[in-house]
Amino acid sequence: MHPLAVRLVTGLAGILLAVQLPSVFGDSRKAGIEASRDQKSQHLEPEDVSGTEKTLLFIKDKKVVERITAGISGFRLKLGGMVTGSGFALGPEYLRRDLADGEVNLRSAAQFSFKNYQKYDLQFTVPSFARDRLFFEFYSAYHRYPGLDYYGPGPDSLEQNRTNFKLEDAALDAAFGVRPFPGFFLGVSGGYLRLNIGPGENDDFPSTEDFFSREEVPGIEREPDFFRFGTFALFDFRDNPAGARSGGVYSLHFDRFSDRSLDRHNFRRVDFEAQQYIPFFNKRRVLALRLRSVLTIHDSDQAVPFYFQPVLGGSDDLRGFPSFRFYDDNLLLANLEYRWEVFSGLDTAIFFDMGKVFPHRTQWNFRNMESSAGFGLRFNVRNSVFLRVDAGFGREGPQVWFKFGDIYKNRPLRFSSPY
Repeated sequence: MHPLAVRLVTGLAGILLAVQLPSVFGDSRKAGIEASRDQKSQHLEPEDVSGTEKTLLFIKDKKVVERITAGISGFRLKLGGMVTGSGFALGPEYLRRDLADGEVNLRSAAQFSFKNYQKYDLQFTVPSFARDRLFFEFYSAYHRYPGLDYYGPGPDSLEQNRTNFKLEDAALDAAFGVRPFPGFFLGVSGGYLRLNIGPGENDDFPSTEDFFSREEVPGIEREPDFFRFGTFALFDFRDNPAGARSGGVYSLHFDRFSDRSLDRHNFRRVDFEAQQYIPFFNKRRVLALRLRSVLTIHDSDQAVPFYFQPVLGGSDDLRGFPSFRFYDDNLLLANLEYRWEVFSGLDTAIFFDMGKVFPHRTQWNFRNMESSAGFGLRFNVRNSVFLRVDAGFGREGPQVWFKFGDIYKNRPLRFSSPY
């Protein structure tokens, strides 16, 4: 063959090889990848999930909480809702929201805790009538709390001065009001309260009356009956009061407590609270803010009984301190909590609390406040907080809290019972 023809044929063969080789190798590689995928698909392994998440997913998927709390024919199990420090509490509850074609709500419960705390209550509510302009609520309760903690009066009380006392009370309360537009409540309320203050039944600590004098602890020696009369205003625009992720609620209560037996403990009380929820990322993250203040007013010959003084410390306010850590005539509290959704049914939170109690209203300021910080979990059912777990850290050591329901609570009706 002519040398020129040889070179031409050789060149054409090289071009053909250059074009075909990548295609052949590419097809071969593609076939190998597909074969590997087929092999893996035949040996799939479940995603590695922690034991805690498996438990939470089981509770959510099987609707365990809904089955426990839904009840049968109005009867169900009530968990929690008792005073902080009572221990785990439960008992039967009867709830009907369908009376009079849904116009009347009726609820009654009896609860007991592992520490022998007791609570019995009855609630009758007409949430709206007269074209949704008016509302009415009646509430009665009996409490027996055998070992409430008391550390002494004022912000400088000492941790080692822990004592306890028994409180029993029976209260009747009613509220009536108008709703000018949805979420806004204006009304009046009143109540009657009978009290019995006695020696604490927690033998690990002294009884309050044995450790403190009656001058230090007004109301420890004798307890009067009280009448309470008050007015209130509340504006609630939260998206879900039981587990808010946006909106807010603002309330102002003014109450006059009248000592009907001793004429020593007449006083007036002003409660203000503001809550605001700021959502992020389609409400999967929430900044929850609260500011609360309680002020009491009384004449020079009168005193606020120690069991009616506002209190700081515990699962609902200053979470890095034990329950009932600080008592005095006035209170200022601020909470900041950042929550984010881990998965449906569980939120994680980090928080910062600061607050103080003080004897004189002129000390209303943000100086010399106690503080605590920590983290927690929020377990949600039907978009409402069912259970929360918080670990708080303050200057007196860590505190861990297990509570049913959300931390921030606000209701139109002010009850007469101290706790």
